[in-house]
Amino acid sequence: MEKKAKTKQKCVQVLLSAYYGEKYLPAQLDSILAQKGVRVSVLIRDDGSGGGTQRVLRRYAKKHANVSVYAGKNLGVAKSFFDLLAHADPACGYYAFADQDDVWMEGKLARAVSFLERIERKYPGRPLLYAGNVVYASGSLQIQETVPSRCSRKPSFGNALTENICMGCTQVFNRRLLELAASRLPAGNILHDWWMYLTAAYFGSVLFDQEAYMLYRQHKGNQIGMQRSWYARWKNRLLHFASLRHRLSGQAVLFRDAYAELLDSPAQDRYAGRYRNRRNARSLALLCGYRTDRKKKIRLVFDKNVYRQNLLDDLAYRILFLSGYL
Repeated sequence: MEKKAKTKQKCVQVLLSAYYGEKYLPAQLDSILAQKGVRVSVLIRDDGSGGGTQRVLRRYAKKHANVSVYAGKNLGVAKSFFDLLAHADPACGYYAFADQDDVWMEGKLARAVSFLERIERKYPGRPLLYAGNVVYASGSLQIQETVPSRCSRKPSFGNALTENICMGCTQVFNRRLLELAASRLPAGNILHDWWMYLTAAYFGSVLFDQEAYMLYRQHKGNQIGMQRSWYARWKNRLLHFASLRHRLSGQAVLFRDAYAELLDSPAQDRYAGRYRNRRNARSLALLCGYRTDRKKKIRLVFDKNVYRQNLLDDLAYRILFLSGYL
């Protein structure tokens, strides 16, 4: 008997934005190139870095045929990743965001692709996003700590309107989501990973893996630390609330304007379901207009489709909605 041919490995293009990352880039790139069970290519955008980062990137591009690098002016994290979406290889089936200072476990991409493939077989053509948990690690990787999952309730568009539980460094998505998101990039300021969560949750499906397949390195360059203590977590939560003035309603308007002609399109019903689309469209309209419409404000406060994962945060947000703060 002839041996069965090996299943062709799926292509995953990793999109990485680099900015003065020469200290940690080698470890991250090595972990990406060591991924098992998938065929990996890496597209790196140098976001206006200096010579040290460029030397590291040139060395890897010269050594590895599946590593490509291009440079651009400094755009900041989100816009740099949006530019990567626009330059992604359309021939790949799957794509992943990567930060420059983390370390991936060798099964990270294969695990994500297996999740996505199961849903694609059931719903061909549906935009799909995978995200998961992380292991927090110190700068030297000596201290590692798995934190409680960010996802205690089901991912949904109503949840995406209020928070982003899908960390960009864990995100893997299919070609359909890439095409959809890259064709309608936001005109204003919004994080790239939050944009992907909103888009996938409205038009397709979001899969959250409770397991962690990467070390999320924490160091002085991080904006958010490991926050081991109760005090540190609540301090961060209060600072986060303070930064959200009118932000959620503003993001909702950006999303509505970018996808205006698709939001009520019957063609999208076969991907997301007609009832869910109508419910999501209603919640989106409430958040876009609640600050100037008292009736919409009251309806938004009691909209069960819109929620935060944490129950105390959810209550706080409903109070803030009542005041028009968000």
